[in-house]
Amino acid sequence: MPFIGKGSVIGSVVGLLPGVGSAVACFVAYGEGRRKAHNAEQWGTGVVEGIAAPEAANNAVSGPSMIPLLALGVPGSTIAAMLLGVFMIHGIQVGPQIFETSGDIVYGLFASGLIGIALYFVIGWYGSAFIGRVIDKIPANLIYPSIMAVACISAYTARSSLFDVGLACLFGLVGYLMKVMNLSAAATVIAFVLAPGAEQALRQSLLLTDDGFGIFLDRPVALVFFAIPVLAIGMRLYNRRRQAKAAGVQVPDTA
Repeated sequence: MPFIGKGSVIGSVVGLLPGVGSAVACFVAYGEGRRKAHNAEQWGTGVVEGIAAPEAANNAVSGPSMIPLLALGVPGSTIAAMLLGVFMIHGIQVGPQIFETSGDIVYGLFASGLIGIALYFVIGWYGSAFIGRVIDKIPANLIYPSIMAVACISAYTARSSLFDVGLACLFGLVGYLMKVMNLSAAATVIAFVLAPGAEQALRQSLLLTDDGFGIFLDRPVALVFFAIPVLAIGMRLYNRRRQAKAAGVQVPDTA
């Protein structure tokens, strides 16, 4: 239950951020849950906690992602992006004015979201055991080839290119090597998802000023965002050093 609650909070916060999406929420919830779990070494083997945390975050993204979509016109998830396309097809202008010009559609979305939450509960409460038993009866020699086939088809259909299929297989091998080397694949995926948007925002910011990177040092908000990762890395290193010291392991000075 604590992992579900924490995953839901993480998913809600990530859903509020424009253009991030459920993939980031899942990996953040998984990484945070594993970091706090007492059986962290069992995560990745099918333990309930490792499934509950990212799935709770994934489900929690949907509702909050409507906020940046309706208020700013920026989709916060794949579903929100599809919904934005539907709005554009029907000539509906997404933004603050949508609450005045198309209020009936907005309240319809809210109502459908509430119905969806109720259905989540009903299906999960009464159908999860049955679905789990059905999946358990499917042999692994059918599941893994099916996953591989779906992944290759998805990579090919994006641009109808076999190069993309080869690239997907290559990064599958990279992910396997990262797992063998005990590197965080989740952090890599999060960086891969966020990097294009961050790069575009960086270019736009640099074009707005002649001061170069100095623009990020003149604004308090920018300084706060720079300080957050520095503090997070510092706290991480401090906790690792403290844990190693408590275990009697000498940690070399990296300075």
